[in-house]
Amino acid sequence: MTRTSGREQTQQKQGQGQMPDWASGDDARWAAEFELALAVEHTPPDGLAAQVLEEARLTAVEAGIPLREIFGDPTAYAETVAAERIDEAHRSTVDLEGFAAGDRFTSSLLLAGGQVALFGVVLWASNGFRVNVGWPTGGAGLLLAVLIVLVTGVIPELRAAGRLRAGRIAVACAAVLVVACAVGFTAIPRGPQVSVPAPSLFVVGALLGVLGWRLSPERVGRWFRERGVPAEAIRDDDEAWLTRLSALLRGRHRVPAGDAARCVSEARDHLAASGGSAAGEFGDVEVYALRLSEGPGKTRRAARAEVVPTVLFTGGILWWGLDLVSTPEPASLWFWAKVAVLVVAIWAWATTTWSLWRKLRPGGTGGTGGTGGDSGAKNA
Repeated sequence: MTRTSGREQTQQKQGQGQMPDWASGDDARWAAEFELALAVEHTPPDGLAAQVLEEARLTAVEAGIPLREIFGDPTAYAETVAAERIDEAHRSTVDLEGFAAGDRFTSSLLLAGGQVALFGVVLWASNGFRVNVGWPTGGAGLLLAVLIVLVTGVIPELRAAGRLRAGRIAVACAAVLVVACAVGFTAIPRGPQVSVPAPSLFVVGALLGVLGWRLSPERVGRWFRERGVPAEAIRDDDEAWLTRLSALLRGRHRVPAGDAARCVSEARDHLAASGGSAAGEFGDVEVYALRLSEGPGKTRRAARAEVVPTVLFTGGILWWGLDLVSTPEPASLWFWAKVAVLVVAIWAWATTTWSLWRKLRPGGTGGTGGTGGDSGAKNA
């Protein structure tokens, strides 16, 4: 009879997708807090959290001591694990907001699917099993779903991939879709209408949700990246490498254009003095861009990146509230559904605005400083 080692048991459990057996409820709570902190704050590679938790469980079992006494605060331990076990190659693929490549797009499909299904529920409850839909309204609803995916998924993925020109084109397309949706919902006469079952929207929402759930974020991320400059050209052509560096700094890491141009100019001057190639002198362009972007100004850049979405969100809340006030229909379920959405939106807006103000105010948590280019150059 053979004995299975602790490491082999760990690998078996991870392969079977089993959760660790915690010795106490406090250990389970510690593990949940650690896993949440690691996922939200540090975007670990797949499987790292499960591996670390199983190792922690085995350590606690052998020592006979609770996890909290051995490893301390779970959030602080998550920071330690991230610093020691998440390498630059992985961190270089994560954007300024902490999203890994592909996560934005798959999440946008889930969001669009949930909104379509919710819309179907409200229509069924307020108008009955069958609803009358004209082609302008139906077309505008379809365009609205496309707009949601474009704004929350495609544009951020293009920016994080360093495809700035494609991102600007996508922004222009989003502006056109906004106008088209507004015209379809308000200006164009409804004309002939078709009666469709309200639950048919559940099917559409479910298809979007399943697509977002089943798509591999890694594959989606590779698709967005590989549609740009080929990796071979970046390795072999110094100008392509420098152009890619500028795009990554400005797009993925949100470094201001002037600072990004300065970093590229310094790298070009170094290459001219050394006579070497960009890939040979600085290594992988994505890792080097990460090194240049890290520093005391990173948190403040992340906060500044939230300003425009917050302003747009504020405008949307104001428009939503004015629409409710101008046409109140207390007898309609749809009216109260919109009220509930408005209440949740106001709470989210207040929370986001308060956090953003704390980061941006003088002496706040955002810190000061530039792109961290000096430290990046020293590490290269």
